[in-house]
Amino acid sequence: MSTQEAKIPRLVELIGGVDKGEMHVGGIPVRTIAGQVGTPFYAYNGDALVKKVRAVRAALGPETELYFSIKANPSLGVCQLVAREGVGAELASIGELHLAEKAGFPAARTIFAGPGKTNEELERAVRWGIESVNVESAGEMERLSAIAAQLGKPARACLRINPKEQVKGAQMRMGGGPTQFGIDEEDLGAVIERFRGHSHLSIVGIHVYAGSQLFDIDALITNCQHILDISVGVAERLGKPLQSIDLGGGFAIPYFDNSPDFDLPAFSKAYRAVVDRCHATPMLASAKLIIELGRYLVAESGLYVTRVIDVKSSRGTTYVVADGGMNHHITATGNFGQVFRKPYPVAILNRMADRCDAQVAVVGPCCTPLDVIGQKIAAPKVEVGDLVGIFYSGAYGYSASSLGFLSHPTPAEVLVMGGKTTVLREAGKADGVLAGQRGI
Repeated sequence: MSTQEAKIPRLVELIGGVDKGEMHVGGIPVRTIAGQVGTPFYAYNGDALVKKVRAVRAALGPETELYFSIKANPSLGVCQLVAREGVGAELASIGELHLAEKAGFPAARTIFAGPGKTNEELERAVRWGIESVNVESAGEMERLSAIAAQLGKPARACLRINPKEQVKGAQMRMGGGPTQFGIDEEDLGAVIERFRGHSHLSIVGIHVYAGSQLFDIDALITNCQHILDISVGVAERLGKPLQSIDLGGGFAIPYFDNSPDFDLPAFSKAYRAVVDRCHATPMLASAKLIIELGRYLVAESGLYVTRVIDVKSSRGTTYVVADGGMNHHITATGNFGQVFRKPYPVAILNRMADRCDAQVAVVGPCCTPLDVIGQKIAAPKVEVGDLVGIFYSGAYGYSASSLGFLSHPTPAEVLVMGGKTTVLREAGKADGVLAGQRGI
């Protein structure tokens, strides 16, 4: 049994278990949900999601605030659940700002990061009175200060910093070299001098997000300690204590074979040294520590379900052709910037008790060789009408995908919580490609 196959029982149990050979989501059989909303669909177990959020908050301790990176799953129902747990919001567009407001995240616990913020976005952020705009450049700082002055409203800025060194072990690096993210660490002094003392703009802290998909606890802690080093220098240049230190996040999800689980208890234990040092440093002692997480909070509570529409053999390979693929779940097909295309854990959800004696290739309906969910997937005898489940689908699924590609109907999204099903988003219609379009 591969390590990939070995992960499936835990994920099955977390999402809802098996009864009479069929996978359930929060007590509801997958075929019942499929009959209600059609296929394909995303199902999220709200109870599992809340449990994960609470576990992370407990691991971080009361001195550190947890923020949800909305980009990981901007479904309104999912965001509402997270907001009700007292988690803050990290957003990266005006659309996510509106979503955060509607989901119930308070402005005072909302931060706005990301390059290319428009004047409209900056103005909306200032008007709403968000906790901070995490500025990515001197030019963005200039525009923010001008907008704040024009509105006559105070704006709070955190300096997003591109550190000199890359964080080790990150599968996606967002700092340490030339990048669109943040102000280069060596340029901080000039930027601080330029904007210190502005009448409507206050620099209140720093933000460093060096990378994502990190399994290495030592590397994460080293990165946090380096951020504290930078924080001391910024506070000294400002001549005042910092109010906020955003340490980033990047806790990893073990999507692929041979990937270990992220050791949250080990991180919690090692992280105490970061908290203790922060509290013992006069210019940082009153600062709020922030950890921002997206996929780690929501990925494992989500399941993507697609129906088998054909089973064919081609030169010794059995192909299971499903009604959803890269158009609905681009990350699961390895087309979202992955260096290596490896399969997520996959199972035939209505045959969970059957022996997996075969190996199949699972593909989607799109007319491109890129639409491959996985090769050499261990499976039982698969038949037309069976339901294929892709695990770890709670993050970067629906919203990250090319939903308009080939003009297939869009999938539904369903939340299961307390044994009840709520349709968060209905499936698109066959003629949905024409919605909002005008001919000539």
